[in-house]
Amino acid sequence: MRLPKASDIARIVGGRLVGDGEFVPKGIAESDRAGAEELTVWDGRSPIAEEVGVVIGVDAPPSKYRALILVDDYRMALAKLLEHFAPPHPFRGVSPAAFVEEGAHVHPEAHIGPFAYVSRGAKVGRGAVIYPFAYVGPDAEIGEGTVLYPFAYVGWGVKVGKRCLIHPGAVIGAEGFGFVPTSEGWLRIPQVGRVVLGDGVRLGANSAVDRATFSETVVGEGSKIDNLVQIGHNVRVGEHTVIAALSGLAGGARIGSWVVFGGQVGVADHVEVGDRVMAAAGSGISGNIPPGKVVAGKIPARDRTKFNRSAALFYKLPEIYSKLLRIARSLERDEP
Repeated sequence: MRLPKASDIARIVGGRLVGDGEFVPKGIAESDRAGAEELTVWDGRSPIAEEVGVVIGVDAPPSKYRALILVDDYRMALAKLLEHFAPPHPFRGVSPAAFVEEGAHVHPEAHIGPFAYVSRGAKVGRGAVIYPFAYVGPDAEIGEGTVLYPFAYVGWGVKVGKRCLIHPGAVIGAEGFGFVPTSEGWLRIPQVGRVVLGDGVRLGANSAVDRATFSETVVGEGSKIDNLVQIGHNVRVGEHTVIAALSGLAGGARIGSWVVFGGQVGVADHVEVGDRVMAAAGSGISGNIPPGKVVAGKIPARDRTKFNRSAALFYKLPEIYSKLLRIARSLERDEP
């Protein structure tokens, strides 16, 4: 990565330059490992090397530097910097080795790598990038500027919005998990709905968004889904929600906008989670949560009757503790 001089970096991140604007750093490093010829982004708390070439931060560091770029938000500055220097995609146009079926509609400014597959009736928008071995099913739609990395799967009829980022191994539109028990075994319920991803959705590696039984499974605009997340059939996730790795949303769940889930959060079927709810890592959500709540906690499985009785008792513990405390103090007063 070739970096420009400090004054140009300040312009890119929207910061105020202090020091040598002509200095050109030779690379980017973490704050405690950066050298006198390198650039670092400092959060104001982490350790920082004694001498650094260029520092981007909210305040002056306790170290020597050639140039300091003061910003209001160091994370936003880091995002702008890395976005500016991100490497380009490794191919342009439609590769002769790609397979585009007759009847597919590919924008002249789309980019499709070798061994990618675009089915009949599919639409690939302007500036979209489909990496090798990605699959776009019949009548699926890939929005403008969206990127499908290798081995991403977009099933039939799925709609992926603009500027989405679909990481390797992600599966959008696999069959939802629907079965009916019978005397002869489990009867499959065909899943004939589709999946709709809004604009700006990020779907992590090896995640899955199942198609709806009918109607739609939806992930709203701007939501960010981490690796290894399962979103079941007919789930609806609102806008700008963030879901960390290994979380699972069971069929029919409704998740609001600006919700934040830590890792390994589980949501039961048809549960409703309100806007701006925050759930700590490992939370088990089995009932509706009103907007704005912060929740945590999961109890290992046990006999259901005993669990229900224990759960009911758990929420009475503060009252029980207060009564026991009053009894203990009363006994202390009555002691000779």
